[in-house]
This record gives sequence, structure tokens and C-alpha cells, in this order.
Amino acid sequence: MSNIIDFLETIGQNASLRYASSEKMQHMLADSQVDNELQEAVLAGDQQRLSELLRAKNTCCMLMPGRVSCLLMSGMNDEDEILGERCA
Repeated sequence: MSNIIDFLETIGQNASLRYASSEKMQHMLADSQVDNELQEAVLAGDQQRLSELLRAKNTCCMLMPGRVSCLLMSGMNDEDEILGERCA
């Protein structure tokens, strides 16, 4: 499995390989010693099959800043009022 991870990492690090021809990808895959099933999934652009073969799941994470209020200094929360009006 590490061969396919190394291969995908190599492609991810080289923007010119994003739209590489299938011929070039076949040569690269042959050199990488990736299993045939995985090669077929990569060449077909079948993300679902590739995920199944690797037993991997896509994960998405979104981070949003928390609301910070300053109670020590007057006038520091004026921005909160403006943001509140925009959200209402």
C-alpha cells in the first residue's frame, strides 16, 4: 500500500502531473510497482474504487474562529454589534 501512497504523493507535489496523459501515467505507475487493481483505478480516475481498495474515507474539516468578547474595556465589543446586524 505504501507504493500507491508514494505515487499519489508524487503526483500531488507536481502540478504538471495533474493533467498528465494516460500514457505518461502508465509509465509512472509501472515504475512505481503499484498493484494492478490500483493502477486501473488511478488510470480510470475512479476515486471511489481507489478509496475502496485503500479502505480510505475522505474527511473534510472546517475551522471557524470563535467569538471573542472583551469585558474589560468599554467600546471593545462595538464590532460584535456590527457583526450581529449583518447576521440578523
